[in-house]
Amino acid sequence: MSQEPGNPPEQTLDLDQAIATAMEHQSAGQYAQAEQLYRQVLEVVPNHPVALQLLGVLAHIAGQSETGLQLIRAAITVAPDYVAAYNNLGNVLRELGQLTEAADAYRHALEIKPDYAEALGNLGLAQQGLGNLDAAIGSYRAALELKPQLVDALNNLGNALCLTGDLAAAIESFEKALALQPKYAQVHFNLGTALKQQGRVDDAIASLSRAIQLQPDYAAAHNSLGLALQRSGRLDEAAASYQQALRNQPQKADYHFNLANVLELQGQLKAALAGYRKALQLNPQFDEAAGSIGSVLLALGEPEEGLAMERKGFGVISFDLAKGLSFE
Repeated sequence: MSQEPGNPPEQTLDLDQAIATAMEHQSAGQYAQAEQLYRQVLEVVPNHPVALQLLGVLAHIAGQSETGLQLIRAAITVAPDYVAAYNNLGNVLRELGQLTEAADAYRHALEIKPDYAEALGNLGLAQQGLGNLDAAIGSYRAALELKPQLVDALNNLGNALCLTGDLAAAIESFEKALALQPKYAQVHFNLGTALKQQGRVDDAIASLSRAIQLQPDYAAAHNSLGLALQRSGRLDEAAASYQQALRNQPQKADYHFNLANVLELQGQLKAALAGYRKALQLNPQFDEAAGSIGSVLLALGEPEEGLAMERKGFGVISFDLAKGLSFE
């Protein structure tokens, strides 16, 4: 979340230094030290807008989002043209799922400062969350016209373009982001996902492996790498990737399902059955897991439960000479 001081009224040198030091602590994740300094500033100037809004950001990070919103709004009351406060207000509201209100906050910032590229990029995230993909892409591109080096806007544009099916343009956007910030694990992950969708499996494996190298506990990257390895027929490596994903996120039903699928392909039916059952336990609406349980049970010679689970997962399969296969 942005920590820009924006355009508050001028402060004394001592207060400016305290704010600057606090922001350094905040950027480094040293939140207690940052909070102490913001509170010291507020003891001297109770309505200091920078201290108010950045303390609000800290409160949100600490899970006290309502307090955070109150502090940021107090900063805006003191300094109505404080564009960074409007931007951070939008960020907090967006992370709370209040997307319409978040978009309004970003638009307030842009009314004051139309060339505020960061707010434009954040507006795109709110628009995308509201389902307005075309508007989001427009906002990301407008932000990048103002600041071509905005890595997050390039990444978000790539994700949006993936959703439209324009994989070539998405890959180009991800590659531009990585040229600016080569060690951004999430962008390597997104690039790998797009390459996999495009059918460039070997390139996808390389990108996903790089994401994991940069962030070894990146469960989603381990899972996606497993899918790519499985597509290329490297089943042992795929199983190892799914297992690593589960070590990091053991409650993900999809990861259990994917591992079970590889085990089934390898002929390890009892282990596959246990994996499918775990996936269904974690997500009782996971019809494909239920159907796969049925298929494995049938292969293991347990027709009664197997047929019941197949019906539960896949429905009743019937064949009509005129209509063909149907699922009920």
